Amino acid sequence: MRILYFDLLCGAAGDMLLASLIDLGFPVTLLEEQLKKLPIEQITLRIEKIKRSGITCTSMVPEFGHAHEHRHLSDILGILQKGGVAPELYAMCEKVLDRLAEAEASVHGIPKESVHFHEIGALDTIVDILGVCMAMDYFKVDDICFSILTDGHGTISTAHGTMPVPVPATAAMIRGLALKTLDLPTELLTPTGAALLTTLGTQCTPTPEGKVDAMGYGCGTKVFETHPNFIRVSLIELDPGNASGDTVVVLESDMDHISGEIMGDVSTRLFSLGALDVCYLPVFMKKGRPGYRLSVVTYEVQMQQMVDAIIRHTRTLGVRIQRVDRVVAQRKASVTTLGGEQCAEKKCSYQDYQFEKPEYEALAKIADKRGCSVLDLMEEYLRERG
Repeated sequence: MRILYFDLLCGAAGDMLLASLIDLGFPVTLLEEQLKKLPIEQITLRIEKIKRSGITCTSMVPEFGHAHEHRHLSDILGILQKGGVAPELYAMCEKVLDRLAEAEASVHGIPKESVHFHEIGALDTIVDILGVCMAMDYFKVDDICFSILTDGHGTISTAHGTMPVPVPATAAMIRGLALKTLDLPTELLTPTGAALLTTLGTQCTPTPEGKVDAMGYGCGTKVFETHPNFIRVSLIELDPGNASGDTVVVLESDMDHISGEIMGDVSTRLFSLGALDVCYLPVFMKKGRPGYRLSVVTYEVQMQQMVDAIIRHTRTLGVRIQRVDRVVAQRKASVTTLGGEQCAEKKCSYQDYQFEKPEYEALAKIADKRGCSVLDLMEEYLRERG
């Protein structure tokens, strides 16, 4: 199992992530060829080698003439479709852009379809997202992992006015993840960087064990005396003995004082914080009282935040904590066709056994379009695969 591991020493911007992957060995010519096919302004990628704290890093700066100041999410997706981006790459880009738009919509209190902002409209953001997705495909990795997130502090000026650091859209996307604030009065973790990491990757601390095949360093334009402004990415071949499993934390609490409505609310909140799984089961407690057993699966770095949320929103008197090993099938996002419609799916494998699973959201969209049930589409999906 091959993974990309990003060590976020000083924030993460889209151009820094892409530059580190170019330094790792992603041929920038592949990205340049794809950009020429997009129905947008001509873009030139300026690639330079720059010293940061004595380390030779790659810098990637897109250069273009006139650029539209604003674009909607639908405009960007239309550009990628008209530019002939491969279905699997398009699906990855769509997920990242959709997460970015969802974050902006939530902080501005508007529907996602109405988001009209500079960050998605900027051509350099299109370059960053498309480039990182292409690099992930080029290196044939099974997963992306990243370290503790880092950002600065204070405020910055944006097209929407003066905002705190992390900016609200970034803060929405990193909710539930470990963050370290550096003593630098500026933004280090951008919305594009946060969208790429949290959509395509998983926070892992410490660094996963395995054989490091290659390393790359990508730097930003800012220079600080006290902190190295670069990202280090490693291409790691995981130990086969550890490739199909990891360690998680299981949180449990039995409650007989709240209703199913509150349990449903708590479940939604925990998922929004980044829980891997949440379920609740009916149980009989002392004095014959009916109640619920809430069970939450999460990573160690998110454990305390999950415990706090459980107690705050249920007023339970205690939470049991268990650290358990689990075995997981490897999975990779893909795109297939279902009755002539594009459908996102997961390609899964465990040892020598392989199988596919359609994404529920993709089936729901097709079901709404056809006026049929999701169950009908699930059966059709299985029939088409024999």
